[in-house]
Amino acid sequence: MKRKLIYISCLVISLFSLCVYAQEDSINLEAQTLEVSVNDSLQLKKTENRAGNLFVGVDLFTPSLAFFGDRKGAQAMVSYRVYKKWNAVAEFGFEKSHYDDLDWDIDVDGMYFKLGFNWFVSQDHEDLSNGFYTGLRFAYAMYNQTVNKYPIRLSNNQVYDYGSFPTENVSAYWAEIVLGARVRLLSNFYVDFSVRPEIYLGSKKQEGLEPLVIPGYGKDVGPINFSAFWGLTYKIF
Repeated sequence: MKRKLIYISCLVISLFSLCVYAQEDSINLEAQTLEVSVNDSLQLKKTENRAGNLFVGVDLFTPSLAFFGDRKGAQAMVSYRVYKKWNAVAEFGFEKSHYDDLDWDIDVDGMYFKLGFNWFVSQDHEDLSNGFYTGLRFAYAMYNQTVNKYPIRLSNNQVYDYGSFPTENVSAYWAEIVLGARVRLLSNFYVDFSVRPEIYLGSKKQEGLEPLVIPGYGKDVGPINFSAFWGLTYKIF
């Protein structure tokens, strides 16, 4: 009888020990899982906060304008994420255009540059390069302008003769408000699209004439104009 009691006691003690060890292993496993989860979250946070994501791209919209008029050109861009949702952007292009309207005949050709930033309003959590953004650009164009014909008017605004001016180096500058989106197409290729209200700020005038066409800005220059960017971009890293 005593032996049975001893065996039973030993069995109970063994089972109790196994339960304690199992519980300790479970606690350790949960602690390790929690630690990994916290580390992953911290690592993700660091990834979101650090700089990165260098993009290069070309605008497909500007070359397409040649099919609908006499405005020919090309544009490229570079974008780099400097911090969280902030991206520094540089754009540059070349344009050749002809203006023939309202008794004016003007040829221009030259380069333009745009510097600014994009701020992502919303981002895809699986790919921070996807999302909607807003931004700002400051643009400057330096170009050759030839006034082939301009109207000389009487006091009653009637045209009685025409004049011309030889080719001269001129310049103009403006600001752009950017509203756009970037969507991953495949692998490291993305589609960028944006619409841009443009605000004319000033120019170096030829013989005091207000510009009627500016590379990178457009024709019929007024205080406000509109342009678009539709391009293919590639993420280098």
